[in-house]
Amino acid sequence: MSEQSTLNVSRADMLDTGQWHLALNISSRGIGAWLVPDRNLGRAPRIIMEETWQESEDGLLSRIENAVYDNPTVLDDYSADIIIECDRQLWLPSELYPSDEDCAEAYIGVYGGDGYDVMVDDLGKEKVAYSLCPGLRSFMQRSFSGARIWSQQSLLKEAGMQPHDGSKCVIDIRETSVDIVLLDRGVLQSAATHRWKTPGDIAYALINTLETYEVNPKETEAVFSGLREIRQSLGKTLTAYMKTVSQKNHDLDGKAIPSAVYLAINRNKRHANHQR
Repeated sequence: MSEQSTLNVSRADMLDTGQWHLALNISSRGIGAWLVPDRNLGRAPRIIMEETWQESEDGLLSRIENAVYDNPTVLDDYSADIIIECDRQLWLPSELYPSDEDCAEAYIGVYGGDGYDVMVDDLGKEKVAYSLCPGLRSFMQRSFSGARIWSQQSLLKEAGMQPHDGSKCVIDIRETSVDIVLLDRGVLQSAATHRWKTPGDIAYALINTLETYEVNPKETEAVFSGLREIRQSLGKTLTAYMKTVSQKNHDLDGKAIPSAVYLAINRNKRHANHQR
């Protein structure tokens, strides 16, 4: 069972599922769910579930399933985005890997496992294959039929790929990991998840990424999101080395949420085509 569980809205308040959009974030550390109202509803977004546990692959699927079944509001018929936070992601050129099956085969060639557990996001020129734990894909297909599933890296990449930009590095900081996505004029150069214990680990991973791809920091924009205190401290340190440093505050109704959740919700508002 989880170490923390919060449910702060009543099911009766959510009966009209057509007026709300569900955003569900799943990781090896926990699960969170938010309901975002239709822009005409006049209500604030609401968190309907937040559960955390000790990070471990053992029994992870059971913890995820139990959290969902213990909070049945998330199973109501909402349009939905599901974000999977995972370290093991493989970016592939769409031209060489045209089908999801091709991507899954490449993924298991690198990371092992069962190809049926592999999920694939198609971002046009690139695809990203990823998996969090065995059985999760099947569980989501049964429980959230029609939901749009994302990896956190694909949302970060999509949000950062402005063709008119020059060199840009998107850095999203979470409790124990950081995503570093490097782009050049909107074209993906690198995307990777790194583990960190101190802010210095994040700075090292960033500078090492730039050096590996022979990118001049003085010609590169750094865009930080995620844990506020850590990113703000790093921003001050790195200002002298980067072209520019900016901070993204990803909030719902004044409360910080995972960056990928914020990006999925706002992408859904822009495109308005994800139905369940």
